Amino acid sequence: MNDRRKSGNRSRPSPRPWIEQMQMRFGDKLYNVREAALTRDQSFLKDFVMDRSELSDSSSFSRIITFDTECSVNYADYCEMCSFGYAEYDLDGNELSREEIYIKAREPKGRLKEKCQADYSKFKDAPSWRQQYAKIREILTRKDTLYIAHSSKSDIGFIMMMNRRRETDQFYFRVYDTLEMFKAAMPDLEKYNLQYLAEKFGIEHDAHVSLSDAIVCFKILQKAADMNGLDIKGMFSKYEQISMSDSVDVLRDFIRSDRRHQLTKIKETEYNPIRGPLTGLRFASDDRMERSDPEAILEFARHVIKNGGSYVSGLVNANVYLWDGDKESRSYHFAMRLVRDGANLEIVQVDEALDGRYGQFPDVCWELQR
Repeated sequence: MNDRRKSGNRSRPSPRPWIEQMQMRFGDKLYNVREAALTRDQSFLKDFVMDRSELSDSSSFSRIITFDTECSVNYADYCEMCSFGYAEYDLDGNELSREEIYIKAREPKGRLKEKCQADYSKFKDAPSWRQQYAKIREILTRKDTLYIAHSSKSDIGFIMMMNRRRETDQFYFRVYDTLEMFKAAMPDLEKYNLQYLAEKFGIEHDAHVSLSDAIVCFKILQKAADMNGLDIKGMFSKYEQISMSDSVDVLRDFIRSDRRHQLTKIKETEYNPIRGPLTGLRFASDDRMERSDPEAILEFARHVIKNGGSYVSGLVNANVYLWDGDKESRSYHFAMRLVRDGANLEIVQVDEALDGRYGQFPDVCWELQR
């Protein structure tokens, strides 16, 4: 019998992130971006993007678009965008256009209602994401335009999640994060959220309304430029490296987040029924390694499980510690203390044990067989 007894109950897509979709549109062409999303080689990533996007550095723009998004539903990797607000300016700060684009979404409830101040009457019967997609994509991919948003990776992520949920193409766009820029340009402020900054500089602001947030973001940028004795182009020239993020960056973040989630599930598995050459070995690394290279650590953990061992949480539960070579780290000092206290713990430098990104694991693993 079908468990969905009520016809109105539609199954929700899998909560796993949208990393399975590795195609991204650059202009009119779709490319597989997996290698670019996982690379540690910044020159490769830069060349990959430059060869496909026709974008250069921040000196090439003649206009600025500031934008913000609002979601009526937002949890984990699921969101329903209800509005996209943007304003366009020339380099002298003259406003050229502004618009609040509404997108059909559910009414926010409970805690979500506090975070979404968009007028439900304006988006409950608005066009769908698929109907608004082409317009939003065109706005975000103009060649001579520089884009800003406050805490930009959140906005990029919302747009990319909507693409995944509504089966529209992922597309490449890049944004300068004014949160990071303001922290660097105005280091003595107490807070850096838009509401605080608007009050600080006496700027009228309707918090959590996408068009208002977007306009306030630009006005604070002008204030920051004045305080630093710079024009708008000078601000981006000075702070470009610390503030730029793009859709490939966000894809990388989601890949790493997903890998860390899978590592957590492995560590929560109490018993490995597989018998093999690593049976009896319980491996652990520290959080820093899992954050910096979760895909390689995940491949290593899978290798260990496949050969009868375990990958566990915490050095007290392990008898093999994968160490990154940093003798100043707290994990290393803790491991050494455990060894001095008589713990059955072997310390193996990760460079000796781990080449997981290529699916190969050197002989040191087998030398630890018991």
